[in-house]
Amino acid sequence: MTFATEPPARGIILGGALALSVVFVAGAIVQVPRTQADLARRVESSLAANGITARAEFSGQDGTLTCADPLADVEQALTLARNVWGVRAIDAAQSCSAGGSLVTTTSLSTTVASTAPPSTTAPSTTVPATTAPTATTPATTTTPATTTTEQAAAMQFTVGLENGQLELEGAVANDLERFVLADRATNTVAPGNLISTLTIDPRLAAVPGPQFDGVLALMVLMPTRLVAGQLSWNGSSVALNGTYATEADRAAMGAAAASVGVAATLSPRPAATPSQAAALEAELNALVAAQPILFDKGSTDISAASLGTVQQVAGIAKRYDGVSIEVQGHTDSEGDPGRNLTLSEQRAASVRDALVLQGVPAAGMTFVGFGMTQLITDSNGTELPEKSRRVVFGVTTT
Repeated sequence: MTFATEPPARGIILGGALALSVVFVAGAIVQVPRTQADLARRVESSLAANGITARAEFSGQDGTLTCADPLADVEQALTLARNVWGVRAIDAAQSCSAGGSLVTTTSLSTTVASTAPPSTTAPSTTVPATTAPTATTPATTTTPATTTTEQAAAMQFTVGLENGQLELEGAVANDLERFVLADRATNTVAPGNLISTLTIDPRLAAVPGPQFDGVLALMVLMPTRLVAGQLSWNGSSVALNGTYATEADRAAMGAAAASVGVAATLSPRPAATPSQAAALEAELNALVAAQPILFDKGSTDISAASLGTVQQVAGIAKRYDGVSIEVQGHTDSEGDPGRNLTLSEQRAASVRDALVLQGVPAAGMTFVGFGMTQLITDSNGTELPEKSRRVVFGVTTT
């Protein structure tokens, strides 16, 4: 087995997610058309699974089926299409009916999602994935808000960032808004790092396009440019509050917010006390003990299954200023000691580089490899190879 002295890109698997921060404005512009295409694809797949061939086209959440040949049971096709998550109303063109007449469905309430929305396909063996990127709880019965304060509270939804995880909560106007928010979030963080309790409130007006694009654009930047934060819509405007790790992050996030007309209140992260640094080290090591950072076999490349863990580690690691974080790589006793030492160093370097890409300041990050010199054993002194192969962290104040 050979090991590269300087691994190409140090095994970074996070570039795809980070590239979103470069193209966030363009992504926001094309999001709705992409969502409509996804609705059409899922409707056509549902029909095909039941032996029905038809083409679906959508404008927002409203769709039309067209057919090369008349369908034997148009109502069955429409029922299957209505049951696809995100579809509000759909009809069948004359080409689908043997009688040559247009068949129209009754519009469905946008407060009910029949099936869970699709999740991303990134594997995650170490990070439990959420069962669905959006909540399926129906909204409560429509009742007029009695006061301006209650109405404002009912209209607000937020995107929160903490410990490398995004949380979507509150109420939105319709299924399309909820779907787009969750879809963008699951392309920003690993599926297991998204928590969504968004509900639908039909009393609400949809967020105007420019403001909604601003929410999407800033949400993409939050995990890498902020330590923690909250992006909120209160029914009339978008606001951003958060803490940052470096002046470069503050400038980039502030400029992005200004470019989409969002008021941003950003504060520097606090400096750690020695006890906070010790607690941070314990928290990081507890996380990677429960969710180890895995590598492709015999490689320095971080496994795609560990993307969620790396994002959570980064979110915790940049919580405080004034700390030095050492990434420590270890191997088991199998193989040549010299090669194991090199492998442990290179894997620690890969993790360090991945964390820097996730926004952890490079100035406070170092790495070291211990090879097979610090094995983990059971009470009888027998090595536990899976536990010996590990990356852990040392944290001290500077």
